[in-house]
Amino acid sequence: MENNGKLKFTERLAFGLGELPGTANAIIAAFLTMFYTDNVGMAAGAVGTMFFVSKLFDGITDLIAGNIVDKTQTKWGKARPWLLWLSIPTGLALALIFWVPQDGSQTAKMIYAFVTYNLFTSILYTMVGVAKNSLMPLMTQDGLERGKLAVFSLIFGLGGAILGCSATFPFVFAMGGDITAWRIVFAIYGAVVTVGLILSFALSYEHVQSVEASVNDGHKVEKLSFVEGVKNFCKNKYFIFSLFMTVIVNFAVQINSSSQTYFYTYSMNNPLLMTSLSLVSLVPTVIGIVFLAAPSLKKFGKKGSVYVGAIGQIVGYALRGLAAVTMNMPLLIAGTIICGLATGPLSVPVNTLAADAVDYGEFLTNKRIEGMGSAIISFSQKLSTGLAAGMVGWVLALTGYVANETQSAVTNFGITTLFSWLPLVLLIIVIICFKAFYHYDREVDEVMAELNKRKSERK
Repeated sequence: MENNGKLKFTERLAFGLGELPGTANAIIAAFLTMFYTDNVGMAAGAVGTMFFVSKLFDGITDLIAGNIVDKTQTKWGKARPWLLWLSIPTGLALALIFWVPQDGSQTAKMIYAFVTYNLFTSILYTMVGVAKNSLMPLMTQDGLERGKLAVFSLIFGLGGAILGCSATFPFVFAMGGDITAWRIVFAIYGAVVTVGLILSFALSYEHVQSVEASVNDGHKVEKLSFVEGVKNFCKNKYFIFSLFMTVIVNFAVQINSSSQTYFYTYSMNNPLLMTSLSLVSLVPTVIGIVFLAAPSLKKFGKKGSVYVGAIGQIVGYALRGLAAVTMNMPLLIAGTIICGLATGPLSVPVNTLAADAVDYGEFLTNKRIEGMGSAIISFSQKLSTGLAAGMVGWVLALTGYVANETQSAVTNFGITTLFSWLPLVLLIIVIICFKAFYHYDREVDEVMAELNKRKSERK
């Protein structure tokens, strides 16, 4: 049943809870490379390559998952049931990642790591991630409501990741600090993910019908083939734009997150900064998402809000990079706070791009491909996460990183570049791309008026 576009608080909460597997994936990105290299003894270069190869495989499974969601027809809808069906397997797969055979050979460790990492990221997280992201265009077509859904998703996703990253080291140390402690901590995280997915299923609803389905005789929508779904995706300029923008923005976030343990431990000589500065960033990040994103969207529109957020984060990353050069803690704290405040105005509009592209695609073809469209978000998040983790491993290997030792100036420069300067450059690219290619803010009224007209004509 289609509503008037307005959603209940519990529905927004459900959408946010569905992001918990993504939160776990972000926490893994922050700690897994160091766990593999420093706790299990795997080679940094080999770990980086494993992450990169895994993401190539992951890209294929995202497209398959999107097509599966688009073909799903149940009494619960097309996306929601996958959150329920895969809730327990996803939590278990998360925990298994940290059960690498500590006394095994390098080959045995690599095989186990590859299989368990891909079981979680490439198969189970892919499916639930695509299903969860499909819910935004299925729940509402109201632009402001989609912005609110993105806010809840970021609170549980990015906010949860910051909280998780700040708590993980103390949690591990409280459990004994050894490899068993890592296993206990991520088993608990797995249980949280499972409960979150079950609640996300139970509290969410799919309200939006396609033009084809908006008839009174129980007509069923013809299922799209995989090839047709890919074609509809490729002919939609806003799907393509959404793909590139979410990849770049997420990569900027993930390359910073994936390198932060090394940055605080070796470049700033204080591993406990991982906890303290994560907590410092949590409050401004939540403020930016909850209190700054919506006013920024309302006043400046999506494009203007992206400019505000990107410029703010560029300033914040520049201050953090300078702090590393000068070992200046006030600069580091200031940069962390500014980056946090700018997160909402940047990330909320970027996270609604794919949902808008679903509407634009229906405008072009009369077909809604929520599954394939949400695969953009899932694919981009995991591609950027894997590429970021891979790049950290490659840069460490190329600059002569030695685990648990004082690092050379070259290695520390590489770590600082990953943490600060590379994200800064990527955000400049985002501003240029929005300026040159994004025009949906001028087309949305025409698109929605035409879709509503078609629906009324079919009734």
